[in-house]
Amino acid sequence: MVTGTKTIFKYLLLFSLVLWCVIPLYAKETQGALEYLNTHRQKSGLIKFKPNRKLNRAAKSHANYLVRQQKNGHYEKKGWKGYTGKTPSDRVLKAGYASKAVMENVTENAKNYKHSIDILLAAIYHRFVFLNFENDEIGIGTASSGKKRRVTSAFVYNTGSTEITKLCKRSYNMENNTYYVQNMCKDSKKLIPRYLYEQKQEKVRRKNAKIVLYPYSNAKNVLPVFYTENPHPLPGYKVSGYPVTVQFNPLFYKEVKLKKFRLYDAKGKRIKKVKILTQKSDVNRRLTKLQFALMPLKRLEFGTTYQVKFEAVADGKRIKKSWKFTTKKPKGTVHKITKKKTTLKVKRGEKVALYFEPASKKDILDCISYTDKLHIFCVDQNTLSVTIPRNEYLVNKYTVDTDKKSVDLIIK
Repeated sequence: MVTGTKTIFKYLLLFSLVLWCVIPLYAKETQGALEYLNTHRQKSGLIKFKPNRKLNRAAKSHANYLVRQQKNGHYEKKGWKGYTGKTPSDRVLKAGYASKAVMENVTENAKNYKHSIDILLAAIYHRFVFLNFENDEIGIGTASSGKKRRVTSAFVYNTGSTEITKLCKRSYNMENNTYYVQNMCKDSKKLIPRYLYEQKQEKVRRKNAKIVLYPYSNAKNVLPVFYTENPHPLPGYKVSGYPVTVQFNPLFYKEVKLKKFRLYDAKGKRIKKVKILTQKSDVNRRLTKLQFALMPLKRLEFGTTYQVKFEAVADGKRIKKSWKFTTKKPKGTVHKITKKKTTLKVKRGEKVALYFEPASKKDILDCISYTDKLHIFCVDQNTLSVTIPRNEYLVNKYTVDTDKKSVDLIIK
């Protein structure tokens, strides 16, 4: 007996994953976000980000602007309410930060800070912002709206360098035979000796690991999927597997030649449908010569342990790395939905995950409808978490319909 239906159109989360970098010009929830992000950095071999209140102020102002104006990305329009600067550099200077050398990550409509950070770490260009070798401080800002709007929440992360900021607070005498870096500070004409700039960068790099692997060795609860970012490293793909990356610290390495980068499933079988990105093969030319990415072209499986094998020649020395990570599993029994029509037997009060396996590189859920009283939320853009009502004794059948597939849930 069906008591009614609910429909969700375009439930797809609207994430803005646009990267901003300036080179070389280069609460409680925010504290939780900082601790969560620093856990990932430390386990990857990087130092913790220190909080900076001026970067916090700039990040908070931009988060407020995005929710208020229902916008996404990094730019603000002068004259609009909440405007504090067109670019991330403008906004941090407005907040009193001394240096323009900042990087910014942004998400809209993430459920919470963990969801926001997980999404950004799944996107390789944004991952490299969080796993940066030179920056050591961060500001985090959040904003949300209680109304049902296109942009309901925003998380903004501004990273910078304490050492470069110190350089912007000093004065320098011009000297012969000295190279200078310009347009790094609030006074865009200020010239900083390049050797000092490089010394300060090296000071932070020296505190970090020589090689950073991500997901790090023995990582748990890794997302099995990557969807998109802007710019997109896999043009034409709406859904693919979670990327694996390797970064070499530029303080310790100058030239790296890739020899092998492979991924194996739980049975030891090599996953061959992958795209290897290097500085030369990266279509967006965002990767440096010391960054490498393996992009699985199909989603990884839930709750599965994978092995990575990496080999390269770095400054004439052979480097070999082999490590494992395990993907996340949703709560409840996971049912893989591959047929047009599927029938499942369930118990009252039971929680199940319906994983609609992608049939193509563009196959994501678009519109779903379901029997009233079911409690449903989206695990990701291919997976629904469904809780069967415990006390609806007159109902023995529930239905979940997507644009391409249908699932009947029959009470045992």
